[in-house]
Order: sequence, then C-alpha cells, then structure tokens
Amino acid sequence: MTSHEQGRFAGRTVLITGAGGGIARACALRFAAEGAIVSVTDINMDAAQATADAVRDTGGTAYAFVADVTDRTSVDTMMAEAADAMGGIGVLVTCAGGYTSYARFDEIEDEDWDRVLDLNLRSVFLCCTAVLPYMKKGGWGRIVNLGSLAGRSTSAGSSPVHYASAKAAVSMMTQYLAKDMAPMGITANTVAPGTTRTARVNALLTPEKEDTFSKMTPVGRLAEPEDIVGVITFLASDDARYVTGTTIDVNGGRLMLV
Repeated sequence: MTSHEQGRFAGRTVLITGAGGGIARACALRFAAEGAIVSVTDINMDAAQATADAVRDTGGTAYAFVADVTDRTSVDTMMAEAADAMGGIGVLVTCAGGYTSYARFDEIEDEDWDRVLDLNLRSVFLCCTAVLPYMKKGGWGRIVNLGSLAGRSTSAGSSPVHYASAKAAVSMMTQYLAKDMAPMGITANTVAPGTTRTARVNALLTPEKEDTFSKMTPVGRLAEPEDIVGVITFLASDDARYVTGTTIDVNGGRLMLV
C-alpha cells in the first residue's frame, strides 16, 4: 500500500471550497496526503486546477470544479459533479470568503454589505444545504466551516463589520446545523483562525500591520495555513466523532487577550 492508501482518511471523499490557495489549498494537500479523494472548487477554474494538480503531483487523487458559491444553481451543479466524480461526499470544508478592503461602519455601501455577506455567509448556507443529501445517503458526514477571529471579538484587529458579522453568523448557523443533523451521523463545527499568511492577507498587510498583529499574539507571529489545517483535519477525523456544534479558535492566543 502507498502512504495515501494507509492514511486516516483512506477512502474518504472531501470537498473544499475556495480552494485556489491559502488555507483551502493546504487542506487539500493534507487530506490527500492522508488518503482522501479530494475535490476542490473555486470561482476561478485555473486556480482550482492548480490546486488539484498540486495534489496529483504528490500522488493524491483530486478533481477540480468551478463554482460561484453565492449562487444556488452553481453550487448544486458543482456538488452533483463532485459527488459523481468521487462516488459521494463525506467531508465538506467551506473556505470561500474574504473582503477587499477595510471600511468603517459608516463607510460601508449597501452593495458591499450584500456582497460580503453573500460571499462569507450565504455561500456557507448554500454549500451546507447542498451537501446534506449526499451525507444523509451515506449515513455519515463531517462539515467544517471557516469562521474568523474577526467574528469572535471587535478588538481582534482591523476586519470590517460586514466581514466580522458574517463570520460570527457562520458560528451560530453551524450550531443549528450540528443540532439538527446530529441524529443522522453528521457533525458540524467552525474553525476560527486568527490572521493567517495567505495571498489575500499578504496583499492587505503592511509591515506595520504585521508587526502590530504579531505583537498582539502571545506566540509572537501570524499563523501559516498549515497551523490551521491540523485542526480542520482533526474535526473531519474519527477522533472528533463526539465533537459537534463548537467553534475552535486557532489564533495563537490573541482572543484571550482582547
């Protein structure tokens, strides 16, 4: 057997959204390294394909799909295609999200509010509801939604209110999802990272901001994507079979100080 065939996710089928880079790409590589069959989706097909290619380069099995996760039809089509390619969907990790720039409460336009809420909250709702029939059919499922330190405290940093509000809502929505799906063998949890060095975050960071955030963090540095992935894979594993409806904070200790 290869190392992929012997891993703790051998035979499991995993779908990851927003998988063009950052935490999602790192997740795809980790799940595949531990035996999972992986489907990755992004609004940019080239980005999704690059992640799938990176998985295949390590000897893993991966499929790439394009989807607008804020659109019901696009999500349903992507889920059906991924389930057909992999033979089902056992694990969902929702990583799609983000915002373009910081704005004060009184500076946010209605259109930007709607766009950020759609990308960070509606997308999670659509993906979770779309995946449930496949998990119910298998009598087993693991859903891990990506929250944020921004949704846990107003003192966490410089994330804007619409992004923070959406991420706070993801945690509460996931609790309801966990409560309703527990009798069906499906768990649902949220992972709330602190500032993580992804391409999107790096584009927004200045050296001064990075220094400030590092000093606000007891461990003294920003997170790397790999720091978050271990918690996500734990929640998707059999070791977490009795963990559901929780938000796990992965922020180097920042939350306890704010």
